[in-house]
Amino acid sequence: MQTIESLRAEILTRYASIHAFCRLHPELKRATVYLVLSGRYPGRAEAQAAKIRAALQGRKAAEAQGPALTQDETVSALQTIRCGNCRRLDRRGCHDCRRQTDKEARELYVRLFPGV
Repeated sequence: MQTIESLRAEILTRYASIHAFCRLHPELKRATVYLVLSGRYPGRAEAQAAKIRAALQGRKAAEAQGPALTQDETVSALQTIRCGNCRRLDRRGCHDCRRQTDKEARELYVRLFPGV
């Protein structure tokens, strides 16, 4: 893992200044770059440093991916997991369990992916 000091040094070996680096990478906010490199960034500095490293290497940082499953697929997957771990000998409660699992899976999906 690259430290902030080595990241700063690498920028300065490739570019005339941090300002020059920022001008060539408009996808990065100049204030954020300066705060990260000074060690005073108030948020998740390592995530921002990863974006700076990616720009330095000429690639885009990994964007947060959306959900790999749809809401219905999430319900189905959770139900499969629950049925696979069920130890009931009497299966008369399966309908109630499925209804509760459906409700919980849909609520979980909304909480995990609120904008989807």
